[in-house]
Parts: sequence; structure tokens; C-alpha cells
Amino acid sequence: MKFSLIAVLVVALAIGSESASLVKRDAPAELEKIAKYFQDLVDNLKNIEGTELANKANVYFEQSRAQLQPMVEKLQEQLKPLSSNIEDHIKPLAASVQAQVAPLAGLVQTHVEDVLKFVADQTKAILPPH
Repeated sequence: MKFSLIAVLVVALAIGSESASLVKRDAPAELEKIAKYFQDLVDNLKNIEGTELANKANVYFEQSRAQLQPMVEKLQEQLKPLSSNIEDHIKPLAASVQAQVAPLAGLVQTHVEDVLKFVADQTKAILPPH
């Protein structure tokens, strides 16, 4: 029994060691590919001049703006009636809420004043007179 456990352990270590060495052999090739990719990217960026890159970016932004501008204007036109309609609904609702909250605000203020007065009276009772 002991010998079979030792044999299984030796086989497992051998398999693990072999697979680790395979990974080590493949890793430099992958690292080389990644390094080559980034080196090519850097070389390409060096070949493009800064002004050329800026010009290409400006052209792209202008094209995007030209495509999106009509859609934005159309959307703004569609939202104009909606925004005035919402305002007409919100004003009466806000007035109603304000009318309902005003008495509650006064009640809360009265309770807060009572609590503060109670705390002040209790503090005076606890502190010794001067």
C-alpha cells in the first residue's frame, strides 16, 4: 500500500514537472508575439506625424457631427412640446405638495423646539449652579 502511494506521488510529480516545462517553453513564444505586436504599434505611431493624426481626428469628429446634427435637431423639436406639457403638470403638483407639507413643517418645528427646550431644562437641572 505504501509503495503504491509513493509510486502515484512520483508519477504525479513527473507529470506536473513535464507540463510546467511545456508551459515554460511556450511562454517565450507568446511573449515574443506580444512584444512584436507592441513594437509594430510603436513603429506605426512613429511613422504617423502628430499633425496628420490630429487632422484625421478632426475629420472624423466633423463627419460624426454632420451625421448626428440632424438627429439631434429632430429630437429637440420632438421634445419641445413635451417639456412645456411637463411644466404645466408639475406646477400644480408642486403647489399641492407645498400646501400639504406646510402644516407638517410647522408641526415638526414645534416638536423640535419642545425637544430642545426639554434638553435645555434637563441640562440645567443636572449641572450644578454657579
